[in-house]
Amino acid sequence: MKSTILKAILTTALATPLLVTPADARIDAPDHVIYGNASLYGNPAAPGNLIELHLIATGEVLVRYELGRDQRLGDQYALRIPMDAVDPRVEGRARPGDPIQIYIAGELAAETTVGDEGTAVRLDIDPQNLGTGPSLSISDQTLFEGNAGTKTAVFDVTLNTTDGNDVVLFWQTLDDTATGGVDCADGVTDYLSESNRQLVISPGQTEAQIGVVVCGDTRIEDTERFILDVVGVQNGVPTRPQAFATLIDDDDVPTLQIADVTVIEPAAGQTAAAVFRPRLSKNSDFEARVDYQTVPLNAVPGVDYTPVSGSITIPAGDLEAVIQVPVLNAPNALPPRSFFLTFDNPFNLLIDDDRGLGLIIDRAFRPAVQVEQSVVNQQDVTGLADPTALALSPDGQHAYVVSEALDTVLLFVRNEFSGQLTLGTQYSTSTPGFEEVLLGGPLDVRVSPDGESVYVASRTDNAVAVFARDAGSGALSFVENQVDGQMSTPSASQANAGLAGVRRLLVSADGHHVYAAGADANGIAVFARDGVTGGLSFLEAEVSGVDDPDDAGGVVEAMSRPSGIVESPDGEQVYVASRFGDAVQVFERDTALGSPDHGRLNYVTALRDGLAGITGLDGAFDLVISPDGDQLYVTAENDNAVTVFDRDAAGALTLRRVIAKQVPEVPGLGGPQGLAMSPDGLEVFVTGFADDSLTIFRRLTEEEDGLQPGDLVVRQTLFDDQGSVLHMAGPTDVDASADNEFLYVVANEDNALLVLSRISLDIVFFDGMEDP
Repeated sequence: MKSTILKAILTTALATPLLVTPADARIDAPDHVIYGNASLYGNPAAPGNLIELHLIATGEVLVRYELGRDQRLGDQYALRIPMDAVDPRVEGRARPGDPIQIYIAGELAAETTVGDEGTAVRLDIDPQNLGTGPSLSISDQTLFEGNAGTKTAVFDVTLNTTDGNDVVLFWQTLDDTATGGVDCADGVTDYLSESNRQLVISPGQTEAQIGVVVCGDTRIEDTERFILDVVGVQNGVPTRPQAFATLIDDDDVPTLQIADVTVIEPAAGQTAAAVFRPRLSKNSDFEARVDYQTVPLNAVPGVDYTPVSGSITIPAGDLEAVIQVPVLNAPNALPPRSFFLTFDNPFNLLIDDDRGLGLIIDRAFRPAVQVEQSVVNQQDVTGLADPTALALSPDGQHAYVVSEALDTVLLFVRNEFSGQLTLGTQYSTSTPGFEEVLLGGPLDVRVSPDGESVYVASRTDNAVAVFARDAGSGALSFVENQVDGQMSTPSASQANAGLAGVRRLLVSADGHHVYAAGADANGIAVFARDGVTGGLSFLEAEVSGVDDPDDAGGVVEAMSRPSGIVESPDGEQVYVASRFGDAVQVFERDTALGSPDHGRLNYVTALRDGLAGITGLDGAFDLVISPDGDQLYVTAENDNAVTVFDRDAAGALTLRRVIAKQVPEVPGLGGPQGLAMSPDGLEVFVTGFADDSLTIFRRLTEEEDGLQPGDLVVRQTLFDDQGSVLHMAGPTDVDASADNEFLYVVANEDNALLVLSRISLDIVFFDGMEDP
């Protein structure tokens, strides 16, 4: 179509009639036309560029054409050259054979001669056709200056074609609003000045870079610029004489904030979306950009939601963008599932929080717990730094928590209806009457079954601190210390052993004995307990690698760094979890009342990871036995697993199965440590220290889907910062209240306690949301 139109135009131009004027009898010859494509160094010349034809002999401009002026020509040009056939020559006209030059935007693009009168010649013009060499382009750059040190402003240099010779760019830097200098340390220089520099682009190459050092500082400044000045180019032509580097002051840029999003799973055939609104703390004179992508937590991409990724731009002056993540209908009633929307590669902003949580709620799901209270250090209480363990009193009136960082014991009053905790008293060596207590690095706390005594394992003091408890107020009074290698009571005749690095305690169900696991001693210290004062008397120590001559057991094996200890419901056995030994030790316990050996342990065997078909015990950390005594459950920190053993009437253990972290079926269990069972035996609770999780298992009481009674099925997994679950980072301990109503989680890294109420299985959870 264009060629037809052009042909018509040219035909009109060439058909100009001959005119004879009576005065001089001159004949006007028909025009000669030159037409074709116009480009600048390989790129189409833009509309508005002026094309001029110069007569070399006189330098005069014979004809001009502005690209795009005639819509019929499109992006082509046409020059109608007036011709002269009669002497003398008339100014402003040409004759066949006249040398001419054609310019585009002031640059010489072609040299040729005028053709015959009344003819048209096609000539595609480009300055590069004259042998100028490649055109060289330099990009502008925009970057943050940084708060310290240096970074590099990188200018990309490109050639529009290769060349058989070196293309040499001669360049220097010039100040604009930024100040150049020789040293960033002077407190004034924004960038390091450069002069008399060369960039050589070898034959065959089309890309190179120029780097200029930018100085970081914490001065709040305006946005500034400096210039990369093109001094000259050898074997090439620059497309522009200068490029600019814009330095954005990142000492006062906005921060990007993102709120978590909760969305109800859509019904089958319907759609829903998690709508995230990343927001700047303030607007900016420059646009802000950041990349994003979805990352699964326990939600499954393609099943629970459609993964998305990309980049968002918040224009200058605006504050917010919108990112939608499609949420899908998943079959069956499922617990809350989560994914992250993460951010990286920021421009003109700082990322305050690099991820937002997307929480998908299935209205048909029946949850295990809901949050009742978060007790946070320096927010709700003081003195709760690095809490490690919690113990509830048998009457349910009080809770005792130990703070490893502050060497304190905290007494909380517990509301029996809401389960919530109120801080009462803090005990430390600065408390009157407690000056002699050893509370260095406490890791565990236990209350005796009669509620009369409280015991604390003080790891760095290698000691067990003994307290008497007032049953009414829960208040403590100091009784004694039991220290590794010595007794605090002058009448003692036998030295303690096994308490080095003590980290876990067990008070026997009959209240007669206390067992202490010494991690550094690789041993278990056994004490008889005075039922009146709560004081302890050392009986023996079972130590790894040692054969106790006073019992029938052999050499204790693999009890390296014991970290958990539990008693069987019948009191006949004690089981120990050894973190570095990757094992569970089995001890017989003497239950004969009145016997001098009452409470002593007799080593039986060790179940070791990787031996005799045993797996799931790498990093064995804690253990619990079901109320019926039929199963023993062990957390394995390094295996990210809970291991289930069947227990026979004689206390022997048989491996049943290993339940390991596996998304999405078992999304928690990252570095599991704390382990507890509900008093009714229907649920098992596991804290994942590494992934800030709490996994709640149903414990089966009858056969179900091929599983046997005692097997565990995930009912719900909670993660820190998921929905209403806040302040649960680094959970180390979990305890269930004796009334089966509440659950308590100790969050070591968040310096907090979390109170959860258990929900019966017949209640549907709506997470505070009403039906649409």
